[in-house]
Amino acid sequence: MPTNLTASSASFTRRRPLPRPPADAPVPAPDPAAGTCAPRHLVDRSLAEPVGRAYHYLDVVQDAYVKGGEPRLLQSYNNESELLTTAFVYDNALAILAYLANPTVANVRRARLIGDALLWAQANDETYSDGRVRQAYAAGPMQFYGGGPMFPGLKREDGKAAFLWPFGFGGSSTGDMAWVGLALAQLYADTRIRKYLDGAVALGLWIAGRQSPYRYGGYHGGFQEDGRTPQRWASTEHNIDAYALFTLLANLTRERRWTTRAALAAAFVREMWNPAGRHFWTGTTSEDPNEINVGNVPEDAQSWGFLGLGDHRFDESVDWAVRHLGNTDGRVSGLTYSSQAKVLTGTVTGSAQASNPGAVWLEGTGHAALALLKRGGPGDAAQARQLLRATVTAQESLGAGQTVGLTADPRGGLLASPAEGGTWTGTPLPAASGIVAATGAFETGFGFGYFGLQHVGTTAWFLMAGQNFNPYQ
Repeated sequence: MPTNLTASSASFTRRRPLPRPPADAPVPAPDPAAGTCAPRHLVDRSLAEPVGRAYHYLDVVQDAYVKGGEPRLLQSYNNESELLTTAFVYDNALAILAYLANPTVANVRRARLIGDALLWAQANDETYSDGRVRQAYAAGPMQFYGGGPMFPGLKREDGKAAFLWPFGFGGSSTGDMAWVGLALAQLYADTRIRKYLDGAVALGLWIAGRQSPYRYGGYHGGFQEDGRTPQRWASTEHNIDAYALFTLLANLTRERRWTTRAALAAAFVREMWNPAGRHFWTGTTSEDPNEINVGNVPEDAQSWGFLGLGDHRFDESVDWAVRHLGNTDGRVSGLTYSSQAKVLTGTVTGSAQASNPGAVWLEGTGHAALALLKRGGPGDAAQARQLLRATVTAQESLGAGQTVGLTADPRGGLLASPAEGGTWTGTPLPAASGIVAATGAFETGFGFGYFGLQHVGTTAWFLMAGQNFNPYQ
């Protein structure tokens, strides 16, 4: 493995570990009066208020169902998303990292509440005790469609973690596991509380057991929604995530086995480099995992390839993304999800909404802004600031009227479909705070889409990019 594929030895210079409390000490309740919006390390002074509002959005979503010191997850989208109280673990990992981008006492407390909820889910799965978490859990009370099962929140009545199998969210992808591991490892780096490192190590070991037996090696995509059937394909993005987690664990544990595992992931990523096009392919195909998938090129593999590997031989992947995936939708300019997203019309998978090939994917716009900042070439900082200002335009003009949290339903304020006698109207989200996933509905070309819904993950990426914080290191 080339030496320039190692994480920076100065990964933690911005962060000073807090005084170490006992590992089993409860997390103090966040003090609303203290706030979490005193941003430091801003890329641009004009971002101070937008960043503060974005932190306020995360705080409101975190307190939508439970307040005080009880561990809890954040609902990924607003109530009107039709995903009910779904809390994707990827989004919650990003929320931890966004709080740690500005590690005030209040922010670290909030990050720990999420981390403790993820550790609880890891330890209380109904079937598995192998270190995994599931794709998504219930953040609050909800009833599934068609008179389906009711979920009281993260903890089921039988004491197990409420993963959302009716939505098909019972799987565990390698990328999601790596992001949760990264978030827990970064929590350990800030607090030196051992349980967070232990949780990250357990996830790392789970990923290490997912080696692909096919031509290009690396780690395969994880397990499908049944929790048992392995994915045959391997993803460039997932292996970037795994590389970053293993490298971080090598730094934190000083165990060489993690460096060996990181090298396996990095070798796969290098195999996915397209020297003619100067970009990364998405990974291998499910039909034949010995073949590279060249049909759809995603943004995240380009910006994350640089952020995660830090290898300047692949600098041009960032340029490819900005050049080939750039879109302008009304007053907002940024990037879209993939090469197919630029051209697909018809309806979005699982929706009656028309796909807008000109829509801007604001999460990916945050990825690209951060990659440009970290690359630091001529004009990169100016271009990154332009993307961040466009995101602020979206923050201030899109997503109004959306709500979160408990409803007026007499059954404990649960969310249920209005078409079935329920309601999903909660408390209005604060104005100009959260950032929508996209400027409009669009199809990614990978069998799912994004919509104009306020989104924890998108807001978290804006916070990290706006403060020049690389979550991979």
